[in-house]
Amino acid sequence: MLTDILLTVPVALLFLAVALRCLWGFGLAPGCCEAPGGCVPARPRVIKVFCAALALRLFLLLIMFLCSMLSGGEGGLESFPGKFSRWDAGHYINLIEKGYSGYQEDGRHLFLVFYPLYVWAARLVRLIIPNTVMAGLMVSLLSYAGGCCYVYKIAAKLLGPNAAKSALLLLSLYPHSFFFGLVMTEGLFLLTTSAACYYALERRWLLYGLWGALAALTRMTGVLVTVMAAVELLSALRPLERPLGVSLKRALPGFLKKLPALLMPLLGSLAYLLLNWRVDGDPFAFRVHQGHWHQGGKWISGVLKYLWSYFWDNKADANGYAIWLPELVIFAASFGVLLLAVRKKNFPPSLLAYAFCYLVANYSLSWLLSAGRYMSCCFPLFLFAGGLLEGRESLREGICLGGAALTGVYLYAYLTGAQVM
Repeated sequence: MLTDILLTVPVALLFLAVALRCLWGFGLAPGCCEAPGGCVPARPRVIKVFCAALALRLFLLLIMFLCSMLSGGEGGLESFPGKFSRWDAGHYINLIEKGYSGYQEDGRHLFLVFYPLYVWAARLVRLIIPNTVMAGLMVSLLSYAGGCCYVYKIAAKLLGPNAAKSALLLLSLYPHSFFFGLVMTEGLFLLTTSAACYYALERRWLLYGLWGALAALTRMTGVLVTVMAAVELLSALRPLERPLGVSLKRALPGFLKKLPALLMPLLGSLAYLLLNWRVDGDPFAFRVHQGHWHQGGKWISGVLKYLWSYFWDNKADANGYAIWLPELVIFAASFGVLLLAVRKKNFPPSLLAYAFCYLVANYSLSWLLSAGRYMSCCFPLFLFAGGLLEGRESLREGICLGGAALTGVYLYAYLTGAQVM
């Protein structure tokens, strides 16, 4: 009980700090937010970002090939494609090939827990590229490069080009960033969420809603972009400015007018429920199937306790360093970045709220095995880190070098069968 309280209090205090930043942004404290310190980058610059991001992923594919060939083992060149079917990637490959109705285990549609947009996109590409792995990689690589463009545009407008470059470096050298280049949803989720947030920041609500619906079709936490958009809309309307009654009356019509677009991401969630109903006859069938993976909700203090317990029990075992220790370190680092970012006026409260909700949502799972992969898509944290590191070049370079080294370590571990998932 005491441990739960000690772990919950810092999270609750961070929530209050983020909530206060949001309330100040709504007009409660005039002058609490600074105007963006940069500008939207020109199209040629964005194209360069796209090409550089794509080149990095292709380079890492080459590194994967070399690591696979040099690591020994049986199969040689013929075994290399199998490296792309490890862990959840194998399920995505089967879903792409067989569909949700055709891919079963023990007569059950257990794999309805995997959201469909990535599967559908890869199936479309497969009409042109008949190889399933190649089709999935094409979706992942192009999506990642597109997502980097949106992250760069957001960071450049808010913080300037130097911080934007730092944000992309930190994102790309994050130790679990190699998942962006596999047959998994990370690249597509980065694209859809960053695009939705970009258009919300630009107050282009229809485009936000469309991208938000796609994000909600990619992963359950995609619907959290509605939190970001709601905070951004209220920051624009400033309903808490003095005199309060006048500002509320002024803001209400604008809020109601934008409400349909604000809630458009829920259409993605609705489409997922319809898929469950069509395949299994129950729109909430995924909740039953989650039990196969012992997956459900759990209060964050309980999650942190079992992460520490499993690490301590496995401190002399590979799993302690493949799964449990990284998840603890990533939570601590994410919490620290948010704690520092909430004090900076040039970070918009909408992105602070989104990052906080994303962190808590991902660390509230009863069987958390892939936090490193999930947190690779929390782009506001990398944006905040890029801004916080401005003027600290030595520290930034050290973090980037450390990230690059750990990326190599965990990529090699993944290729050689460690439980990096």
